[in-house]
Amino acid sequence: MAFDDFDALLRQDVARETPAASELPRVVIIDDDPGIRRSLALLLSGSYQVRLFASALEGVAAVDDEVCAVILDIKMKGHDGFWACNEIRKSQPDMPVIFYSAYQDVKDPYEVINEHRPFGYLSKDSGVRRLLDTLETAVRLRTLAIENRKQLEALKSQLPPRRG
Repeated sequence: MAFDDFDALLRQDVARETPAASELPRVVIIDDDPGIRRSLALLLSGSYQVRLFASALEGVAAVDDEVCAVILDIKMKGHDGFWACNEIRKSQPDMPVIFYSAYQDVKDPYEVINEHRPFGYLSKDSGVRRLLDTLETAVRLRTLAIENRKQLEALKSQLPPRRG
């Protein structure tokens, strides 16, 4: 089976497993490794609405107000994960970004944390449970922030107009 066929089959399986997929929290995965993207999609599809992107440019364009978290590889062809994180923060300053990389030696970890403020900085060999726990916490916090923002907007719309 060709990779394109596998991708189509994966999308069908994800849709079947999650009949109310539109109600699930949306997670964007940006990684240039197709194997990692497929693995994460299979792992997360029962709990999240997963959007997969092979490049930083495509992934950054897909991040909007409805996205709850981004799992981001650091070392990619073209723009790297640091660039993507900076671009995401321009439009979504409080977006939880989880760096998920096999290359922990690209930059000093303290420099990465101080400069980019990721929600998590995990090595791809650090274990699935750690990624799942980090993602769950990130999504929970982002979901609360989105709900609070919507409630605040609803309350503001009920206020009488200001005089003056």
